[in-house]
Formats: sequence, structure tokens, C-alpha cells
Amino acid sequence: MTDTDHRENTRPQETSGQHLRAFGWMILLTAIAFAAVATGTLSTPLTLTVILVLAVIQTVLQLTTFMHLDRRHQLPILFMASGLGFSAIIAVALWWMK
Repeated sequence: MTDTDHRENTRPQETSGQHLRAFGWMILLTAIAFAAVATGTLSTPLTLTVILVLAVIQTVLQLTTFMHLDRRHQLPILFMASGLGFSAIIAVALWWMK
């Protein structure tokens, strides 16, 4: 095996500052969701919509920052997509059978 067989690690290094910023954003998104429920100023459907949008944003932030899914690892992404697909099928089937 020669030196040219190895790929260089060209990924940018993560810093603790990036992790702390992402954590701060997640705390802020959670606080906004709690405030939306606690104040009661929004209607129930609008509150649910706000919470779901914030949850999706927070999920993407956690997956890219802490689970490192922004680095083109196809296998974990495939497993997660399969799990989401199966979950959606089961949820629709249970809803339909009700």
C-alpha cells in the first residue's frame, strides 16, 4: 500500500464554539416553543404549527451539528429515512384502522 492510497481528511475541523452556538440556538428554539404554549395568545392550531416548525428546525440542527449527517455518510441517512418511512406507514395504517 502506498501513500497515495490514503485519502486526506479535508473536512473542516469542528470547534467547541460551533457546538456551543448550535446548543444556544436549540435552547432558544425550545424557549420559543415553551413561550408559545405558556402565553396562550396563539390559537391551538397555530401553536401546534409553530411547535412543529421549531421541532423540525431543531432536529435538522441536531442532526447536522451533533450527529454529523452533513458529511455525506449515506448509510445512517438511509437507515433514518427507512425508519421515518416505516413510521409514517404504520401511523397512517393505525389512523386508517381507527
